[in-house]
Amino acid sequence: MAHTLFTSRVGGVSAPPFDSLNLAMHVGDDVETVKKNREILASRIGLPLSSIYFMNQVHGRDVAVIDQNSDSTVVPSVDALFTTIPGKALVTLIADCTPLLLISTRAVAAVHVGRKGLVAGVFQSTLEHFHNQGITAGEIRAEIGPSICKACYEVDLETYREVVNEIPEAGTDESRRCVDVSGGLQHLLKREGISFTVANECVLHDGGYFSYRRDDRTGRQAGVVWL
Repeated sequence: MAHTLFTSRVGGVSAPPFDSLNLAMHVGDDVETVKKNREILASRIGLPLSSIYFMNQVHGRDVAVIDQNSDSTVVPSVDALFTTIPGKALVTLIADCTPLLLISTRAVAAVHVGRKGLVAGVFQSTLEHFHNQGITAGEIRAEIGPSICKACYEVDLETYREVVNEIPEAGTDESRRCVDVSGGLQHLLKREGISFTVANECVLHDGGYFSYRRDDRTGRQAGVVWL
């Protein structure tokens, strides 16, 4: 049975502006403090920290496969993690982008979906790994966690048109130029026949979450999945 967890900024030990459960090493928080927060996460999910895998997220479409020999201290530069091994927790870190967890009885994946990754096809690239294991869309379910909402994610006109030309369902109103990453992702899931749930919480509106757009210098919450 697969398990999932979406964290918020509550429950850790970081000091402002990262308070409190910042899980990211790359944002300027004290390294030892982040390690303590990751140990808190490990305790919450009941796995050793050595069994929790993070990514250096680069807004692309590459996927790293976590197997029995994978070393959690080696952090791949990808935007999705995939595993068929029980007891390996996969993490996507978020502060506006959309966290996507893909779940089946035989494999799971954690996916970081920003506007660039949505257009690049990170979801489709991750789905291929399930299909390569003989797992059909009907065996997969998805969870979309808290992210910036379609009313808040304003971009320049060129960027807006670039996204909407590839994923029309990610469009809103060209006069406002707000991109709906979650909406575009939901369309892709429906097209593949994958059932899903959506958190429908905007991290910019809700101060209980980290938001780069709101705070600039801030931490990262997580979407976590494991078999």
